[in-house]
Amino acid sequence: MGARLPARPPATLGSRGGRGVILAAVVGLLVVCAPAQAARPALRLATWNIEHLAAADGAGCRPRTAADYARLRGVAERLDADIVAVQEVQNAHALARVFDPKVYDLVVSARRETGRDTCRGMPGQRFTAQRTGFAINREGLRHAGLDYRVREGFRELGADGLRWGTRILVEPIDGHGAAFELMAIHLKAGCAYNRLDRNVRRHQCRTLIRQRGVLEEWIDARAAADIPFVVIGDFNRELDQPNDHFWTDIDDGMVCDWRPDADLGRRCRPGSERPDRDADLVLAGAGRPFPFPRNPKYPYAIDHVVLGGAAKHWLVPGSWRAFDYGPGAEPSDHHPIAVELRLP
Repeated sequence: MGARLPARPPATLGSRGGRGVILAAVVGLLVVCAPAQAARPALRLATWNIEHLAAADGAGCRPRTAADYARLRGVAERLDADIVAVQEVQNAHALARVFDPKVYDLVVSARRETGRDTCRGMPGQRFTAQRTGFAINREGLRHAGLDYRVREGFRELGADGLRWGTRILVEPIDGHGAAFELMAIHLKAGCAYNRLDRNVRRHQCRTLIRQRGVLEEWIDARAAADIPFVVIGDFNRELDQPNDHFWTDIDDGMVCDWRPDADLGRRCRPGSERPDRDADLVLAGAGRPFPFPRNPKYPYAIDHVVLGGAAKHWLVPGSWRAFDYGPGAEPSDHHPIAVELRLP
């Protein structure tokens, strides 16, 4: 496994509940307050699209064997993150096959299961739900002096039956210091690069344009309220390409009063735009070559960590990593990426 980071202390049992989520069943809750210290340990965040992760062997559009799940568990152990945003997971049972519930709290979007199409070119195989969520290392989080609360799912981002955003609030155990909101997302695929404006007619791009407007409204609301935030996950968009239309829109350093719009998702009310430094965002890993591009012509990542408000100052320089799977067939079509934050 490439980009191996330092090991974490061993984990203990615990659990956390919340509205609008599916949680792995875990017994017991032990909260240990971190001792006073000069600085908090770094918090490691990661994102990983696990590609059609189903709960049962042989199910879904990426049918897996017991050995395949074991390999995914090995990746999770090497990733060794405090919080992992996940995408394309069927439910908490599927996620528990990769992240040990004795170590991790598993938070998965409550988006309901609907009728599923047959997998392309795979007769007899049917799509499983593709939900977003988090795997949260309880002891790792507490070692950093932090805890979390589950927020209501961000349904607006899942227009047209797409995936909802999954949200948690990460906050100090002792009530002193900064808290921030963390949202895992999975945006529409099929429009990773090139222009993204009203002249685009491709269905995937029109959907992504609407999602961009909804996401920018959410970002502006946090910026205006001085709430630090991190948006993390599979954007299905190469934000790091030069002058990317998606990135330049959400990273404009401005907030405004938004109104619903059928084409744009949200439209800024004329005359309401105003500068706000908390809406000036940071894209982790920007400017660094992505080692696993799908298209050599556009060699950029589509999985990202975007920070806004005070959170952008917590990013540990040089901590961005893209993880290799090593020899053999890749267990997912996305590679995990990770960063570290140091909260005040």
